Amino acid sequence: MPFKTLDDVEYAGKRIIMRADMNCSVDSETKEITDSSRIEAILPTLEDLSKSTVVLMAHQGRPGSDDFISLRPHTEILQKHGIRASFVDDIFGDEAKSSIKDLELGEVLVLQNVRYFDGELKKAPVEEVAKEPLVQELYPLFDLFVNDAFGAAHRSQASLVGFTPYLPSVAGRLMEKEIRTLTKAVGTEKHPWTLVLGGAKVEDKVKTLEKLLKTGRVDHALLGGLVATALLVSSGEIDEKYSKPISGFDSIRDSARMLLEEYADSIVLPIDAAVERDGSRVDCSFDEMNEDPFYDIGTRTIQAFKEIVEGSAVVFANGPMGLFEKEPFALGTEKILRAIATVDGVTVVGGGHLGAMAREMKLENKVSHISTGGGSTINFLTGKKLEVVQALEKAAERMEKK
Repeated sequence: MPFKTLDDVEYAGKRIIMRADMNCSVDSETKEITDSSRIEAILPTLEDLSKSTVVLMAHQGRPGSDDFISLRPHTEILQKHGIRASFVDDIFGDEAKSSIKDLELGEVLVLQNVRYFDGELKKAPVEEVAKEPLVQELYPLFDLFVNDAFGAAHRSQASLVGFTPYLPSVAGRLMEKEIRTLTKAVGTEKHPWTLVLGGAKVEDKVKTLEKLLKTGRVDHALLGGLVATALLVSSGEIDEKYSKPISGFDSIRDSARMLLEEYADSIVLPIDAAVERDGSRVDCSFDEMNEDPFYDIGTRTIQAFKEIVEGSAVVFANGPMGLFEKEPFALGTEKILRAIATVDGVTVVGGGHLGAMAREMKLENKVSHISTGGGSTINFLTGKKLEVVQALEKAAERMEKK
């Protein structure tokens, strides 16, 4: 690795400030955490640091969003996993500093949501965000900075990169695993390289599709979810009325048509549909949809996608194939995930809903990696250097000189 990891430093007995990505799915009404997988993903790092004192920084949501909540419930989940964790409703003020100084070996202190501090929302070069009070007030209290926040590694913000000029800085176990696995996926010469792309954020997914196709790496791009619907409407395969649930469809129509023209040999669209009719799943051809809700890829598409996946050397999957929340329409996603689990190669399942479903299906040990990253993963696969990785590399250079 071009940066340092925990294997390169002495951390037992040290005072450590750790940045994690515990940005979880939250119920918009109850404000309860509905998927704690990102919290569980950092447990190996915390277990390694069990003979140190650890102060944990993380964010949850952003100002104005339904999931912008305190990190107190995150702390309670850590406690349920046997971590000696406590929470302080402060970030870098007197209460936080006092709690940090009282911390004993083996204990973890979780600071309040770093995005409660306006300066954390600023994106700027390392030298600039390092001047933010969050960094200036805290860094003198620590011996080591550990970054395990892969899901936010594409951002240059104070808590993510600001400590690297002042403290020896290393990657945590999750960050290390993510980078190693994705490096393998990008670096392999093996083909076919298959992208499975679904989900509902169509504008983002079309941009992702374009970025990945431009790398020349993708042999097959299997599309499901609303992103497939958008391209099917754009190609004239299904009725224009099916574009109604797609936010921003008009803005991506031209891009969709361009992708279909330029990458006709790589893009694989559904060949049939599963619609909801009289409350039940009905698999049918496109000309039999009768304007019923299009909620999943059909059985013929499932079989065609499975054959391509099973014959692949590398598979990267991001987003479900259909409206998996409705049990009959989870079929496409489940079948494709099981096909990915049979591949004897590099298989990466993106985080979020797809990663949660893979874990529910007990597939963790049957795929190479379930990633915690969204934007970070896409940026890495398209060859863009992640801001956090760059900061850790520069920190490694400084550490080598000392």
